[in-house]
Formats: sequence, C-alpha cells, structure tokens
Amino acid sequence: MSNFWSLWAAIGTIVFFILMVAVVVKYWRNNHLADKERVLDTFDGIDENDAPPPRLLFTSYFIAFAISLGYLILYPGIGSWQGLMGYDQANDKLSSPNTSLDQQFAAISDNSLASLSNNTDIVSSGRMLFQTHCAACHRNNAQGAKHFPNLIDNEWLYGGSDDAIIHSIELGRNGAMPGWIDVLRPDEISKISYYLASLNQAHTDVPEVKVELGKELFIKTCSSCHGDGTVANIELGVPDLSDNIWLHGGSIEEIQHTIRAGLNNVMPAFGDQLTQNEILAIGAYITKARRDSDTRLANLDPAAVQRGEYLAYGGDCVACHSAEGGEPFAGGLPFVTPFGTIYSTNITPHVSEGIGGYDYDDFRAALVDGKGQHGYLYPAMPFTSYQYVTEQDMRDLWEYMQSIAAVPRKNDRNAMMFPSNIRLGLLAWDIVFADRSPIDYEVPTEIKDVVDDVAKWQLGKYWVAGLGHCSECHTPRNIAQALVNEKIFQGNLIDGWNAPNITANELYIDGWDLKSLTDFLHTGHSDKGTAFAGMADVIKNSLSLMTRDDVESMSYYLLSGDNYNFIDKNAVPLEPQGFDDASYAQEIYATYNQTCGACHGADGKGRDPIAPTLLNNGIIMHSDPFNTIAVTIRGLQPTYIDKDRNFMPMASFEDILSDTRLAELITFVRLHLGAREEPVTANDVKEVREMLEKAGYSGGLHMTPDMYDRRDRNINVN
Repeated sequence: MSNFWSLWAAIGTIVFFILMVAVVVKYWRNNHLADKERVLDTFDGIDENDAPPPRLLFTSYFIAFAISLGYLILYPGIGSWQGLMGYDQANDKLSSPNTSLDQQFAAISDNSLASLSNNTDIVSSGRMLFQTHCAACHRNNAQGAKHFPNLIDNEWLYGGSDDAIIHSIELGRNGAMPGWIDVLRPDEISKISYYLASLNQAHTDVPEVKVELGKELFIKTCSSCHGDGTVANIELGVPDLSDNIWLHGGSIEEIQHTIRAGLNNVMPAFGDQLTQNEILAIGAYITKARRDSDTRLANLDPAAVQRGEYLAYGGDCVACHSAEGGEPFAGGLPFVTPFGTIYSTNITPHVSEGIGGYDYDDFRAALVDGKGQHGYLYPAMPFTSYQYVTEQDMRDLWEYMQSIAAVPRKNDRNAMMFPSNIRLGLLAWDIVFADRSPIDYEVPTEIKDVVDDVAKWQLGKYWVAGLGHCSECHTPRNIAQALVNEKIFQGNLIDGWNAPNITANELYIDGWDLKSLTDFLHTGHSDKGTAFAGMADVIKNSLSLMTRDDVESMSYYLLSGDNYNFIDKNAVPLEPQGFDDASYAQEIYATYNQTCGACHGADGKGRDPIAPTLLNNGIIMHSDPFNTIAVTIRGLQPTYIDKDRNFMPMASFEDILSDTRLAELITFVRLHLGAREEPVTANDVKEVREMLEKAGYSGGLHMTPDMYDRRDRNINVN
C-alpha cells in the first residue's frame, strides 16, 4: 500500500472511530433529559414516546469501543500500521501460501500428474482451484453428482490418462446422444431399458422375453455407438452400460428418460481462464484424490467384503434402500405410516448424498442404536433387529458397503406430521418401546424335546431375529408403531397384503415341514404354493442368494418355535382332501371351474407352468383369509424369481363376481382345498375390497404394474 493510501485509510479510520464515540457520549449525556410521558409522534394510532435508552446499552457500547481501540493498537487496522504485535497476514498459511503456484512449479522437472500428486503444496493449490472452478458440479471432494461424473474412481468417459484429463480441463468436452422419442414407441423404449438394467443385474419385474426383445431393439438402434452395451469407447466418450455407474441416473425411469430425450453434455473449457500450471495443479489434486480412493479400496479385506456382501443379502438391504426400479442402495422407497411417509435413504459411499462421510462407529450407531449423523432414525429402519448382529458380521458388512459404487442420488424429504417430524422425539420412542435386552440363545424348556439340533436352531434364530428381521413385517405393531413382542410372528398388514401369521403353531396346522418351507424360502416355489408380492421380493433379493443350509436353519427355527411362539398341544395339522364327487356336483363348483379351473386345474392341483396348486396351498389353508380375498380382487403379476418357473399373470375378479359370490367361491375353495371350515362372508370381502380400492390396489379385470405405480402412496391402508 502506498503512503498516500495508507495515510488516507488511517485518517478515515480514526475520524470515524472518534465520531462514533462522540455520538454515543452525546446521547449518554442527554439521557437524563428524556421524558417517557412525552409523545414524539403517532404512527397508525400507536404513540412513540421519548423513553430513555437503558444504561446497559451505553455500557455495552463503551465496552465495544474499548475492545476496538485495543485491537487497533495491537493489530493491523490503521493504514499500513502492523500493530504492536507485529502481525503480518503472510503468517496465515490458510489464507495466503508462502509461495505462488509458479514458484512451486519452478523447482519441478517432472510434470506428470502422478508425480505432481506427491507434491503437497501443488495438491493444496489444486484443491483450492478445484473448489473455485469445479466443485459446483463435481462436489467438494470430486465425487460427482447426477449428470456430473465422479472424478475419483477409474471410470473415465474419455480415459483417465494425463493427456485426457488435461484435455478435458483445458478444452472441455461435448458429448451428445440423440433422443429417440420420435423414432421408438414407448413400449420399445421400455424394452430397451429392461435390457440395459439386466446388463448390470438390476432386478426388473418383467418376463425374460421383454429383455430379449429389448436386446434386439438395442442392437438395431444403438449398436453403432454402444455395440452390445458392454464395452466403453473412450474415443467418443461412450460409456460401458453393463457396469453399475450411471451418470444420468440408473433407475428404469431415468434410463427411459435418457433414451426418450437424449443428452447434450457440455464440460466447459477452462483454457482461457486458467494457466497451464493451474490446470496441472487441478489435475494433480484429482489424481491424488483418485489414488487415495484406490488406496482405501485396496485396504479393504477381500474376505470381509465377500462375507459382507453375503450378509447384505441376508439383511435384504437392497430391497428397502432401492426405489421401485431404482438403483441399488440409492434409497427412495416410500414407507407409508399412520404418521406420514418415510423414504429410505441412500446408503452408498457417496460423501454428500450417501454415507461416505460415515466411519464404522457412525455405521454401527445407525444399525444398532438407530442414530444417524443427522438425528435419530424412524423404526422403519429395523435397528431393533440389527442390534443382534455380531460385531464381526457388522464389521464385514461395513467393509462391503464401502466397496460398492457411490450413487449421487439425493435423499427424498420425509413427509411426517407434527410431532413425528421431530427427530429428537424418536429418542423417547427408543427409550419407551425398544427392547434392548440381549438375545437369548437358550432353547426354552417347552420345546427342548422338539429341538434335536440346538446349533441349527440357534443359527436359525440368529438369521431370523437379526439380519433377516422377519419379525419387523410379520409381527403386529402398537399405536406407536412398535413391535408387540408378545405377539411375535402373528401377522401384520403391509402394502395392502397380509404378512401372514408364521408362528410355529400356524405353520404346524397348515402342514408346513422342513423341506416345503425351505423350498419356499429359498426358491419361492414349493409343493405348498408360490411366493408373491413383498415376500417374492425378499426371496429374489435376499433368501435365494443365501446358502440352502442357512435358509434351512431359519425354517428349522420357525417350525420349532421359541418364547411366545409355541405349538399348541391340542393343535392338529389340516389334511385337505381335495374335491370329491359331492363337491363336483355343487352349483358353486361351476363358478370355480369357469374362473379358476382353467389355470389351477379342474381338481385345483395347479398346471405347471401356468398356475400353482391350490390344494394344500399355504395361503388357502391359512387361518386368515385376507390374502386369498386380496388375490382375487387385486390379481397377481408373475414374480420373475426364476425365469424357468414363472407362472402366468392372474386377472382380478373384482368386476366379474359380486362380494357375495366371491365369498361363496372362496369358502368353497378353502373348505375342500385347504380344509378350513370357517366361512368367508360377503362383508369380509367387502371390507378387503373397499380398503384396496381406497389405496388404488384394485384395477379391475387386468391389473397392470403401471396402475400399481400410479396409486396414491400417501394413503395408509394398514
């Protein structure tokens, strides 16, 4: 600063300080002249009186003046005066580096990004430049956002070499893809999206034929750039579509949007804004961040990651933390509760959108204590079950969750009513309702004569009570949505279906044994019927990916029972006999044959691969007819668990049969094919139908997936 400007700034500062002190002193000396009874003016009928300011105000002013005067004497503030402390801003390393970037580069001969990334000063300078010019799109840690690529992984559209990186920064990039909305029909775009989802093993509830047709359309329409979708082309910036990295969103909906609308990606050129050294510094920072990420991944224990992946299957994490047709673990699945709608969160290792900012203790606190970084968690997160997971399994699961691809999907905002939207109140919920007693692996006295393999029973209990968290769906909840442990496994309504009673007593009466239950849980198919709805998703995403031995241990535990879950000594297994001559002669049988017999067989024993058996079917035999009623009203789509064993869709009978006739039909079927003698009334059917219609689960003769997708998710029917 020149002497002139230094003197000018010093005079201005001193004069202004004296002026402010004089003004406050003047009003302080005149304070005793104020008259609070004197009206100075009136505004909108309100009198403004001449009341004296409180002495505290003047005292505060004088203290502030004293502190300010002391600062101006000790530190810079008056022109070029450095103060008695001799402070120089150059001493502040955070605000001003000791050397310029050009000086940092002057002593360097190797300008490769790998070499520069080892230079702390250059990386620090590059980080500051990155925050200024790049972070708005690529996030502060270069991990990217939707439409803006992750720069710390090794998947680069135009290659990750030094030349390619410098080219991208200096000259920019422009990638374009045409939109196909005027060329392809909506159903063709859907088929292509199903094929692309299948390349990275994303589950879609569509038949295999649609995937094959989608592949044919893709090869015909898109192969000139993408080939078969499994190979990247860095010359053109064409991505590999078979990995789990989706720059513009990897959900079915987002893939279809990209195909319809096309893309016009522009990375601006910074060659005219940044010097060559600044571009190299940014490249050095990106390279250092990428190497740090590679080191972190390399330090993960491969055995722990593999075991953690298996545990993630066992916990069915992907089912809840993925929206319908969405990217795995990226969140967005709605949970409609009596208190509002909760959305599952992104649990990928993305720092700003997921749990990339968590350490192991944070991860464990969320899973076990129900406490996230941003507050206590709603009990839709089954932390009351995950508290039983062993420490080693918890650490292995953490290792795996760090290894998956980071997805930059923003979390949805919950829509909870007051006071449920106050997170601190969830601590009170935890204190009052959460059962924190340790899990007891001692076989109860009442079933010791039943359990002949204690180790198997204990292993099954570990899976069922912990990661399997079976009780979270199959146990009734109280008004505060806490599990009623005394009624464990006695059933609960979820998404318009009954997560049925699976107590040992119910399973025993309904005729389940170790083989049939294990077949059902492991494959979704058994001689007692086929899984559907939410249970089909559990099998598809979780149980089918576990070993049969582990699934069998779960079956063994469920069939044996436990505390609050014993087989009644007077219980007798049902033994349905099927239709006999008398039943064939009944008038209601004609209705059965017209509506059900074509698919399920005139004898109710099913027709493979068209429809499963109704004779000895676990749902038909169940004490609660809710699901049998709901199936006839809602219809069913195939589960697509096993492409070689998918049954055909089942139409809804809502517009075919009256409530009275449907009740008669269900009663007839349950009596002869399920050995259940309790009649189903027209009022039973009416109650279920009205509830399903209210939530949009009922669509008439042909219930289609899009009807389900368009339903009002804010209606709680449970």
